[in-house]
Amino acid sequence: MVSNTTQILCPNCRAPIQAQIQQLIDVGQNPGAKEQLLSGSFNHVQCGVCGFKGAVAVPIVYHDPQHDLLLTYVPIETSMPKNEQERFIGAMIKRVSDRLPPEERKGYLFQPQAILTMQGLVDRVLEAEGISKEEIDAQRATMRLFEQVLTLPDEQIEAFVQEHDAELDATFFQIAGLALQSTGDKKATEAMGARLEKIIKFSTFGKKLKAQEEALKEATESLQTLAEKGLTHETLLDLLVEAPNENRVVALVNLTRPALDYSFFQLITERIDQAQGEEKEHLTSLRKQILEIAEELDRIQEARAAQSAALLKSLLDADDLDQALLQALPMIDDLFLGVLRANLQDAEKRQDEDLTARLSAIEQRIRTLAQESMPEGLKLAQRLLEIEDEEEARNLLEESKKAIDNDLLNALVSTIQQLEAAQENEAAARTQKIYKHALKLSMQEKMNPS
Repeated sequence: MVSNTTQILCPNCRAPIQAQIQQLIDVGQNPGAKEQLLSGSFNHVQCGVCGFKGAVAVPIVYHDPQHDLLLTYVPIETSMPKNEQERFIGAMIKRVSDRLPPEERKGYLFQPQAILTMQGLVDRVLEAEGISKEEIDAQRATMRLFEQVLTLPDEQIEAFVQEHDAELDATFFQIAGLALQSTGDKKATEAMGARLEKIIKFSTFGKKLKAQEEALKEATESLQTLAEKGLTHETLLDLLVEAPNENRVVALVNLTRPALDYSFFQLITERIDQAQGEEKEHLTSLRKQILEIAEELDRIQEARAAQSAALLKSLLDADDLDQALLQALPMIDDLFLGVLRANLQDAEKRQDEDLTARLSAIEQRIRTLAQESMPEGLKLAQRLLEIEDEEEARNLLEESKKAIDNDLLNALVSTIQQLEAAQENEAAARTQKIYKHALKLSMQEKMNPS
């Protein structure tokens, strides 16, 4: 994606704003750019004078080589003369073409499709992904439903859920989850979360989600208990056989997929051969269910791994690594980091110095960006845990009283639990002392805010 830092006028009060404006979306170079466009966060600005938040209307060229798609969009409100439009579009298409190997420069590059509205651009991109107009309309209806939920008085929620229960489906909760993650205001996040809890409580799909969540919690606890005695294929199979419902089986398979190998399925087959009557039917049905869940998990993992590999390639090819990483951050997870480290190890093994340097730069930048975007409380917790001297850690807490918050306290509690589980008792005791001192200082600050 090509972006430029430029000065524009606020669409509301006309005050000057410094903004990152993106005009070429090349999905072949940056797969994460498509998600940004579809999420509605594209070319958004905020005015420091009047507080306006919204999108800026600028000409855009969109390129997706996988679908032979080249789209152009020139907003009517820009009043750009025809010759300037042609000059801009020509320059962007040339840039797209120059990036492609000669054998990949197909005819569609010479026949760009002009789109009249931003919504039309989004719709065309979705259509290329195989999402029909009916599905697009349904998603918009779900978004409108979500907006209604946010404005409803509390006393009307239960009746609203009963009326729209069938519409409060997986898509609704997916949109709600994404909205919750993208909300920067802490109070707004808490209010939205509380509202969603009520929707979950009253809706059919919400109750199903709650049941799955409870099954996952119970499966985790049963595995932890089993791990203390020694987890084997035999004890794991016993746990699955005794699972009270399908949700528990799904949760257990999700948590133990690596252990469900050839030896495990050989064991369950042997038990089926030895069983009779209802027991044999139950074991046969269970084997089929476990296989289906495991295969689905594998398909999802393969798709995610391919997506991570494509994202890594786009970062390696990026002209501006910092800008590409900022756009890619929502897609960077543990799987991506695993793919990155595997590629780095392979490059080091092959003594490919250039690739090793580029991969190391990406890894270092991700680490830096993660630290920079971390809440202040978590930053302080990380600094405290890196200090070996207890007195030095206490002094840092004294100097940083106002930074002590729930993020810091929760991080310390979580660390204590992890250390105790790993039987690192000395480190756990030291962290416990730091936590108690942090809690004491936090209470003092709340009692004496001045």
